[in-house]
Order: sequence, then C-alpha cells, then structure tokens
Amino acid sequence: MAYNTNVYFVLFLPIVIILYQIISSRFRWFVLLISSIVFFMLISKWLIVWAFLAIIIAYTSARVIEYKRETTNKYKTLKCIMLVGICSLIAILAGLKYTNFAFELINSITDTGLSFESIAVPIGISFYTLQAVGYVLDVYWERIDAEHNILRLSLFILFFPTLMEGPICRYSDTKDQLFEGKPITARSLRQGAIRIGWGLFKRMIIADRLNALINYFYLTDPHYEGMIVIICAILTTLQLYAEFAGTIDIVIGSALIFNIKLPENFRQPFMAKSAAEFWRRWHITLGVWLKSYVFYPVTTSRLVKKWNKFARKRIGKHFTKVVTSTIALFPVWLINGLWHGPKVTYIAYGMYYFIILVLEIAFEPAGKAFWKKVHLREDGFIVKAVRLFRTWIIIVIGEMLFRAESISQFIKLCANIFTSNFDGGLMKGKLVDMGLSVEDLFVALFGIVIMFVVDAIVEKRPDFFETIPTLSRTKRWLIYYFVIIMIVIFGAYGEAYKTVELIYANF
Repeated sequence: MAYNTNVYFVLFLPIVIILYQIISSRFRWFVLLISSIVFFMLISKWLIVWAFLAIIIAYTSARVIEYKRETTNKYKTLKCIMLVGICSLIAILAGLKYTNFAFELINSITDTGLSFESIAVPIGISFYTLQAVGYVLDVYWERIDAEHNILRLSLFILFFPTLMEGPICRYSDTKDQLFEGKPITARSLRQGAIRIGWGLFKRMIIADRLNALINYFYLTDPHYEGMIVIICAILTTLQLYAEFAGTIDIVIGSALIFNIKLPENFRQPFMAKSAAEFWRRWHITLGVWLKSYVFYPVTTSRLVKKWNKFARKRIGKHFTKVVTSTIALFPVWLINGLWHGPKVTYIAYGMYYFIILVLEIAFEPAGKAFWKKVHLREDGFIVKAVRLFRTWIIIVIGEMLFRAESISQFIKLCANIFTSNFDGGLMKGKLVDMGLSVEDLFVALFGIVIMFVVDAIVEKRPDFFETIPTLSRTKRWLIYYFVIIMIVIFGAYGEAYKTVELIYANF
C-alpha cells in the first residue's frame, strides 16, 4: 500500500478519518499511532521491529542525556551518551541498507566471489532514522526537552504521512499538532483534499504517464543520440519532480485533514538561479536537516575556527571562505549521496553537487566583476535569464546522473549528445517508439505546462492553495472540476499503465 493507491484512498485514509473523528480528543493521537503502525506493517510487515528498535534507542538516549544533565552535567559524559545513541541509529541504517552494496562492491573489485544473503530493508528507513537522529541531537543541544512518553515519540517517528517519503520533520515542528487532537472540520477536509488532488494531478498526468518512456530510455543500451538524449534528460527531471513533489502534496494534504501542518518540501525549484538556490527549494527538509546537523557543526568546530583565524590574515577572506565551505560541504554532500541509497550513481550525484557548489562560491566575485565589466545589472533580466538557463543545465545533468543505471551509462549518454547525428532520429518519430504515443506525450506536456503555471502562481502567492476555498463559488468549482476531470480522463491508469513506484520511499 502506497499513497497513490486505491487501498490508501478508498480504505485506509477514510477509516482513519472516521476513527479519529469519533474518538475523544484526548486519544486521537493514539488513533494516529495505531494507524501508523498498521500502515507500516502493511508495507514492511515484521521489519517494523527495526523501527521500534530505533525508537527505543532514540528515547533511551534522550532520557539518559536529560537525567545526566540534571545530576552530573559533565560535558564528556553527555557527549558520550549522545554519540552512542547516534552511532547506534546510524549503524542500524548502514547495516540494513548498505551491507548488500558493500558485498557487491567487494566482489566486483576483488573477484573473491563472497556469498551473502540479501537483507530486507524497511520502507522509509532513511527518513525515520534522520528524524530519530535529529531528535537526539536536539535534546543534547537543549533545543527541546526529552519526551517522557515513548508512545508519543513513536508517533512522531512513525507518523504515516511522513513515513515513506518525508518531509523530514523536527520534533518541535509537529509535536504540538500531533497530540492536540483537533477535530476534523469541513475546512481541514477541504484543504487536505485540494492538496491531495493537486498531488494526484502531478503523479497521474505527468509522472505515471512519462514512466514508460523514462524506463525504456534508461533500461536499454545507451545508443540514443543528440536531441533524444537532451529531451529524455529534461523529461527525467520533470518526472522525478512530479513524482516526488506530487507525493509530498498527497502527504501534506493527508496531514492537513487532521489539522497537522507539515513543513513544505518544495518551493518552485525550477525558478532557482543557482545550484545553491535550487537546493534551498528542492527537498527542503533534507537540506535543512543536513545544514542543521552536519554543515553548522562542522563550520563551528574548533578545527574550522582555527583555520579561519589563521587564514584570514594570510590568504584573504575569499580564499578562506572557499576552503571553509569545501571542508563543511564535503560531508554534507557525501551524506546526501549515501542517504539516497547504496548505488554508485547516488554517491556521484552528491559529489557532483559538492563540486558545483564549491565552484559557485569560488567564482562568485569573478562573476560579479564580469557583469559589472559588461555593464549589466545583476538583478536585470539578461543576467537572471542567463543564470536561470545555466541552473537548468546543472539540474538536468544532475538528474540524469541520479537516474542513470551506472556511471558508464551516464558518460555514454552525455557523449552521445555531441555526436554528428544531433537530430538523433527525432524527426523520424523515434521518441514515440519508446513506450508512449503522440497523444500520451501531448497529455504529459499539457500537464507540465499547468504544473509550471501553478508553480509561478505559488511563487508570487505562497498561500495560493489556502485561498482556493475563499474564491467565489464559480471560480472554486471550476478549479475543482478541472483537476478532477483531468485526472479521470487523462490520468495514467488501467492495464496499459503501471504506476510509478514511490521512488524516494526506497531511500
């Protein structure tokens, strides 16, 4: 069962809504907890024991830290407890997720032929592990108090809307909302339904429909050339966005029904004018987590402080900043790549953005000097357009690397763009021989246009979805009917289509 299945919408979510509403407000959080456990078990069955173990470790670590702070308050003791808790959580994640990958890598390098049993991995393990790690660190840094009720902590870590694809929450983000037990109202139901409908539009009109073409492109030999590679790379980026952002819309909408507002995970990423800005708009909660728990601790460490003090007087502020950023960004992007999964392309994806971001920082003064020399304002249309186009290229190349089956396939596809046959068979209709008809492509492209229009509106009016119910009846129902009719008539479903897996649920 996933967020985009009939079982979720027709059975699971309605049953949870009914039970939540009829139970006393004091125990509504308990309904959400039981529902989350059932949801997890329907997907991963007995593997939920690993999630329970993570909860026990996080709970115990936080309580012991709190107790020791009140009694001894010794820095080394508190730090030791925190490290044991964090390392235990990471060890579970690494052991379950990367053991298979490690054996495969050893066999491929050494040809030793080591045998191993494939290890089953719980769904969404990377998401709930990061939440548990963040919780322990927040207690250690005294940002929050330790939760004394292990069942309440369990709800935070296992809350079913965030379980499979995030967003990655801090305990302070949701704890009050999770346990408040507000009743479901017509307004909350309407707000939730609007976000769910928009998420289904992205998934069924764009992501699911493009799925056949994208799979065909990457699962065959990389013999495509020129424009075919460029178009498929762009469609890969748009499909990944529609799948992930669409699922997050469904997730946020599901939580809104219960008056729980989850943090946004996307903010019009294709309007970014640099790679750094793109990552402030794409998978926002992962970026915030890495910034809070990796980047800032590194930049405020003794080693980096000593470097800054030493280097500023000797080699200048800018070079000092570049080196400091390099030191801090490397673990961030290594973790980012590893977090996505046990795959070489994911690690390369993290290193790709690490290099891009360091280069952006290094050449920032040169860029400003160049625009000044050619007498163009940095906030002018031309400069913005150039930066936007440059960022699109970076994004598309990155997502092609992310989706590629191997590094060699990615390199081959990049090289094929620059062959003499730049048309690549586009004019001969090769694109529509890759699993989709002309009609399918037109429907997907129409959906993409609508998606960009709505993103442009939300960029100017972040509260756009909240204001839809306040529009006049005619405008409101025109929007409702448009989304419903598009999904019913043009949505990708039935025997001819295979819905896209929740890609990020496997991370």
